[in-house]
Amino acid sequence: MRSRGVDILEGDLASFEARLKVFGSLWTAVTGHRPEPQDLPVRLFATQDRYHPQDVALLTGEDRDWPELGLRDFRAYDVPVTHREMLRHEPTLLAIESALVELDATVDRPAAPPAPASRRARPASAAPATPGTDDVLELGRGPALPDERRMPVHEQIALHMRAHPERPAVSSGDLTLTYGRLDAWAARLAGELTAAGVTPESRVGVLAEASAAMVAAVLAILRCGAAYVPVDTAHPDRRIDTVLSDAGVAALTVTPATDTRAVAAGLPRVCADPSLLVDETATPEAEAVGVGGDDIAYLIYTSGSTGEPKGVLVGHGELAASTLARRTVYPGEPVFLLVSPLAFDSSVAGLWGTLTAGGHLVVATAQEVRDPALLARLITRHGVTHLLCVPSLYAVLLDAVELTGPAATATLRTVTVAGEPLPEPLMERHFAVHGDAVTLFNEYGPTEATVWASYARFDAPAPVTIGGPVPGTRLYVLDEERRPVPVGVTGELHIGGAGVSRGYHGRPEATERVFLPDPFADAGPDGTPARMYRTGDLVRWNTQGTLDFVGRRDHQVKIRGHRVELGAVEAHLASLPGVREAVVVPNSASTGLLAFALVPGPDQPDAVELRDRLTDLLPEPMVPERITVLAAFPRTVNGKVDRAALIRQGAVA
Repeated sequence: MRSRGVDILEGDLASFEARLKVFGSLWTAVTGHRPEPQDLPVRLFATQDRYHPQDVALLTGEDRDWPELGLRDFRAYDVPVTHREMLRHEPTLLAIESALVELDATVDRPAAPPAPASRRARPASAAPATPGTDDVLELGRGPALPDERRMPVHEQIALHMRAHPERPAVSSGDLTLTYGRLDAWAARLAGELTAAGVTPESRVGVLAEASAAMVAAVLAILRCGAAYVPVDTAHPDRRIDTVLSDAGVAALTVTPATDTRAVAAGLPRVCADPSLLVDETATPEAEAVGVGGDDIAYLIYTSGSTGEPKGVLVGHGELAASTLARRTVYPGEPVFLLVSPLAFDSSVAGLWGTLTAGGHLVVATAQEVRDPALLARLITRHGVTHLLCVPSLYAVLLDAVELTGPAATATLRTVTVAGEPLPEPLMERHFAVHGDAVTLFNEYGPTEATVWASYARFDAPAPVTIGGPVPGTRLYVLDEERRPVPVGVTGELHIGGAGVSRGYHGRPEATERVFLPDPFADAGPDGTPARMYRTGDLVRWNTQGTLDFVGRRDHQVKIRGHRVELGAVEAHLASLPGVREAVVVPNSASTGLLAFALVPGPDQPDAVELRDRLTDLLPEPMVPERITVLAAFPRTVNGKVDRAALIRQGAVA
């Protein structure tokens, strides 16, 4: 630290913060109370705002500050071990950690009483919480996948095409394709791709609007033994070119609506034109190219927190495992409403999970997704039974259902929300509208783990959780040294199992940073070491054996030396009367917070009043300096809140 010129107090604070979890664990074991970060009187920064009156106000009793010390002096500095000074003294914290090891070995913590059956979330794994490391690891082990051969998804669909060619497979707009017609169309497109130079292990771009043609195109690409690379038609041409160039695509599939886009100059194009369809259901002569589990099925780009496109490589083995887990959790032959763009990874759940089950995939057009009333009519028209979307889109769909009446969605049996945290008021609205006729699922999972990793099932309103592991998945909640943390302690979620993807295309360093050796799992049959994905998400096991989502590591900010979790502020703001959704961001100087409250109704609460209420709930550094009340949030094409647009709006204001 001396060679780098780091202030010794700031260096100590870094170590101190890493040990706050230790103190919190000991404090909880002794008193039963779990302190929040803002409850702890920590003020060690040697900065100009070190003596800020609002910081000093957080302290109680006589204030004792550290002098400016050198490293050698600091080690020898003697501090009386009182409750307050204990929080500030590194050797004392080390002693606490040693004592905690003995405490965990001897203390008999009483188990929390189980929640009533009618209020309990039912995850994949709900074993009782115990303090031992092995038991905590057991909480995160999902059920074994069914013992069956994991055939590539397009080969599984081909079985349904041969067995039931007359069944409806895909509907979009005014077009409905049976499995037989979809088979014939995909076979013809596969032949055109092969003629255009596509070979096994090639990558083929998909520039297609939400449609039946989009489905036929990706099936055709997989039949060639190639991998599909979806791009979003809502993105500008320059970004699309960046993605296609980075992926190294050999060809591009388009539709009549996208064929005029000035992208991928010089690449061969194959157009999936519905007007050229003939009414044929005969089995094509050409067979699909065989692929193995290690071959890449698709390459999907995610911006993450940096805004820079980053391609995730997903193999046929991971896709087959994830899809098999989905059919295990959601059995039967669904009529599934697909509202996600192909370039959004939740499309994988609806597309392959439905067609491999022999179900009916209803692809909503972009216009239908933008109009909740049209979505409700689509559910009625096709008798949709299953729906998956982000919570914010489901909220506006419920608005339409409340206006038209629940008869519009009478066929629904399952609603799954994913991609964003589930607000508890939305869960309550779901059951107020549907009663117990429609089960609500809350899914969690990054693109890097092939769509999903955990889920919780709700048959009645209950505390929000992301549940337990999906079949074939392992979940670990680890500290900074990658050790499992006890129940109730926040750690970073790591994911292992059959769905962990290959990594990032052309980014070995980025892959190495987050795709790590899994020390808690045996190597594969071929001796390949197990791997796990470091998510960057903070979670904790609760006493019901399910995971509580805490927030993103990169959504933590420091305001005048205080670490603030933006998700915690958002949750408090969203809980206020009249507020449906909230977004909190730091201001341009990172000296305070800006908040945006979504209030769709005509009677909008006063922003000053909302801030006053937060002042009563939160310590001063967590209270936004300004709250803007909006009737609608800007959204990305995936339906998520466009935080960048809100930040720009806040900067202008």
